[in-house]
Amino acid sequence: MQPHTIQLLKMQDCAAIAQLYDAYGGALYGIVLRIVSSRELAQQVMQDTFLKAWRYGAEYDESKGQLFTWLLNIARNTAIDATR
Repeated sequence: MQPHTIQLLKMQDCAAIAQLYDAYGGALYGIVLRIVSSRELAQQVMQDTFLKAWRYGAEYDESKGQLFTWLLNIARNTAIDATR
């Protein structure tokens, strides 16, 4: 992932989401799929995850943790909510 991705995300630049998806999409999908056990639901959760990342990207604080961990928490929480 390119170093300026976080800056792009905070500015809501479309390139940031593409970079995040390319870098982390596969790993996040695997985790989400284990939680929801349905490919269709996992795809919806992934879409919702990246939409939330887009909406709340300005709130990401690099001093509190890695970008992947932040995305993972969004994906995990979204997946858990989807199973309820």
